[in-house]
Amino acid sequence: MPLNSMDRRSVLRTALGVAGAAATVGIVGATPAAAHGRHRPELPKVEGLVGDRWASEFWYDYDEMSYYNPTAEMKAAVGAITAPFGGFTKSYDAWVATRKGGRYPRSWMEIIQPNRAHFELLSREQKKVYDKWYGRDPKGLVFAFQEFGQGTLFDPRRPAGNKVHMMNYTPPTPTQAYHRWHAYLQSFQLLDIDRRFWAHINRLAGTAWELQSIGNPVNDANDNKHLPRHVVNKVTAKWLCRSDAKVTAAFDVWPRPADMGK
Repeated sequence: MPLNSMDRRSVLRTALGVAGAAATVGIVGATPAAAHGRHRPELPKVEGLVGDRWASEFWYDYDEMSYYNPTAEMKAAVGAITAPFGGFTKSYDAWVATRKGGRYPRSWMEIIQPNRAHFELLSREQKKVYDKWYGRDPKGLVFAFQEFGQGTLFDPRRPAGNKVHMMNYTPPTPTQAYHRWHAYLQSFQLLDIDRRFWAHINRLAGTAWELQSIGNPVNDANDNKHLPRHVVNKVTAKWLCRSDAKVTAAFDVWPRPADMGK
């Protein structure tokens, strides 16, 4: 199946955050050295790995939990959540239909409310990974999403097509996965499951989407370039300052943000 239809950045990649969304200069402008505390353990070297070691391991561990080796409970929860949409690949279409139907968010709530327990399970399991790698480290988390959006984390441990920790896509079609991601982030917020936590992740997902839209990183390339730091900081600050309503409105547009780079 094409990566753009069902890639590893799926519904499960929806719970990596920190409560609150304070867009401070310190958080927005985090650099590799500033993002990581001095007391972190040194990780084993991975031959051929390119990019920040800690951020790469964070996304690697998250993929293990959510895509490559999910538990039976996780698989069952995702199956139950996506069934009303007609499968995962139809989830964004279902969300768009409710947005255009004039009854949002009530119409979307009618679909997701019966599966609240499954959403709660996803939240618990995914937050374990967040706590492991970025507990009490909001700067590091923002930095990890910035690197993800720029496609600068090449990991040779992954198979062809997935060697860069980024939102995969099948050229020449731009990825729709950020928009699917947003639909699930909205679901957590509407179900009042760690609402502030998910709202922050929604903003970070928007940040990564815009950075990827500007930089156009390539799947499996070990030499994707960083964007100028002032561009990264400006995009990050813009998204972290947005209200929930403005974040949702921004995701009504596809494939790239309407105000990209502004």
